[in-house]
Amino acid sequence: MLARTARAVLPSWGRSLATTATSSPTPPPPPPPPTASTSSSTASTPATTPRSSASSTAPTPVWEHHVPLEPTHGYHVATLHLRAYDDSLADLSFFTNFALRSARALGLPTTGAAALPTSTWLRTVPRSPFVHKKSQQNFWRRTHKRAIKVFDGDEQVVQAWLAYLRKEAFPGVGMKAQYFTYREVGWGNSLVSDKEVDELALRGDQAASAQVHALAQELQGELEAEADRAQAAGEPSPSGGAGDAPAAPVPKKQELKEVAPEPEQQ
Repeated sequence: MLARTARAVLPSWGRSLATTATSSPTPPPPPPPPTASTSSSTASTPATTPRSSASSTAPTPVWEHHVPLEPTHGYHVATLHLRAYDDSLADLSFFTNFALRSARALGLPTTGAAALPTSTWLRTVPRSPFVHKKSQQNFWRRTHKRAIKVFDGDEQVVQAWLAYLRKEAFPGVGMKAQYFTYREVGWGNSLVSDKEVDELALRGDQAASAQVHALAQELQGELEAEADRAQAAGEPSPSGGAGDAPAAPVPKKQELKEVAPEPEQQ
C-alpha cells in the first residue's frame, strides 16, 4: 500500500516541476568573478591585444593572413621575381609567403605577391618516322611567376634580405632580383678632392711624356741600326751619309721655246 502511494506521487511531482520550468525559466547563475591569475593571462594573450599592421614590424603569425607594411614615401627600391613549373607550384607559394614575411620582419614595406601571366612552352614531335609520321606527341611546360615590389627600404637592408633569400633558397623555385640605388645630386664631388684630381692629371702628363720619350729612343735605335746595315752592304742609307755611293744623275729640265707662226699661203 505504501509503495503504490509513492509511485502515484512521484509522477505528479515531476510534472509540476516540468510545468514550472517551462512557464517561468529561472535565470542562469552569474559567472564567478575573474581572479588575478585569470586577468593576467587574458591580458598577456596576443589574440586580444590590438596589433597595428602599419606601425609594428613583427612578423605575421603563421595562422593569420599576412599583412605587408604600408610604404611611407613610395620609392621603388627592388623587385623580386619568382618562378616555378607545375611540379613545384606548392613550393612557389610557400617560398613567396616566406619572402613576404621575412621582408616584414626586416621592416621593408612590400606589395602582395602579384601573379604574372603563365608562359607555356610547347613542342610537337612525331612518335615514329616513315608511315607512322602522322602520329605525333606534344610536350608542354608551364611556368608560373610571382613578383614582389619593395618600397622605402635602405640599400643595405635590401641587400641583406636578398642574401638571406639566396641562402634559404628553395629547390625548384627560381629567383631574379632587380634593385635600384638613389644618390643625391653632386654626390661624386665628395669622392675625389680637387687636390687628388690635380695629382692624377700631373701623373698622367708625366706618364705620357715618358712614353713619348721611350718611343723616340726606340725609333732612333732602329734608324741607326738600319744605317749601319746599309753601310756594311754598300747601299745608300735612308738618312743619306757621306760614305754613301754617288747617286744617279738627275736629268735636266728641258726648256720650251716659243715658235713663230708660219705665214699663210695664198
